[in-house]
Amino acid sequence: MFRKKGAIVRTKRYGKLVRLSVIFAAVAISAGLIAYGWQEYEEKKYPEGTEKDYSLPNAFLDFARLINDFINQNVEEDPENPFDNETSEPEDEEDNIIIVGSSDGENSGPSSEDEPVEPEIRGGIVPEGKKAEPFDFRRTLFVGDYFIYQAENIGFFEYSDYASVTGLDMNTMLTKKMLRAEEENVILSDYVASLGEYEAVYVSISAESISWMDVPTFVKKYTAFMDSIIAAQPNAHIYIHPVLPINEEKAEKRGYSVTNEKIETINEYIIAYAEENSIWILDMANAFKEKNGYLPADFTTNGIRFEKTTYEIWVDYILKHKAH
Repeated sequence: MFRKKGAIVRTKRYGKLVRLSVIFAAVAISAGLIAYGWQEYEEKKYPEGTEKDYSLPNAFLDFARLINDFINQNVEEDPENPFDNETSEPEDEEDNIIIVGSSDGENSGPSSEDEPVEPEIRGGIVPEGKKAEPFDFRRTLFVGDYFIYQAENIGFFEYSDYASVTGLDMNTMLTKKMLRAEEENVILSDYVASLGEYEAVYVSISAESISWMDVPTFVKKYTAFMDSIIAAQPNAHIYIHPVLPINEEKAEKRGYSVTNEKIETINEYIIAYAEENSIWILDMANAFKEKNGYLPADFTTNGIRFEKTTYEIWVDYILKHKAH
């Protein structure tokens, strides 16, 4: 019974198709004749050599194309068997589920791009932790005055790089061109920028840079110098430590006009600057003080510059206080 009904439906479909084809043929022939006649008229209408307007003939041709597309669409949408939708098996609901996640089809939840990323914490006093190894500082740069220059000469942090030279102090850090970069002499901060990117930069300034300089002048020059180092290494973790104490008795004999009281006043400004600029603070000053607040006499050669064994305290502190 179903086959007979299907045959009747197909006969009606083919009859409909024949009628539409006849209509289309008539319309297409009419449109073609009108377009041809109009084109001939246009040819005679315009003088030779002028641009001709075929917009109306083209409109008839477009209309014919539209009729063709309409007929083809109806033919494609007319199913061969009108009972296919009733007899086919129901679609499995699971086929409609779209899995979002990994390429193997498992749902891995929201992508990492949608998850909030906690901002990296930088700055503050570095707590003591597990002691690192010198090799852990292979992407590290040490910057400073004679204090850093001497540490390099002794041979500490052999996997790290250094940017320092004897003869620089806080008064000349941003003006004296004493380092070589790209075949020219440059100031310290430009030299630091020319070395490429580092993971960490340690800046150490000794009391030798304070001598013969008042507190406001030193703080102004120090902050300007630190700004230049941050600009030279914007992605690096920056570490500083307070100016370390001196042995006033030895320093006075050598002609240095600096006191531990003056150093402590300057250190207050240095700590405040570090806190405002997300800089790590190595709070190591107490490791070098006697009960009277002075640097022990046997720790220093001239009241300010360190002995080799004193540098070992400095190195040990840095190894035990690595924040990143």
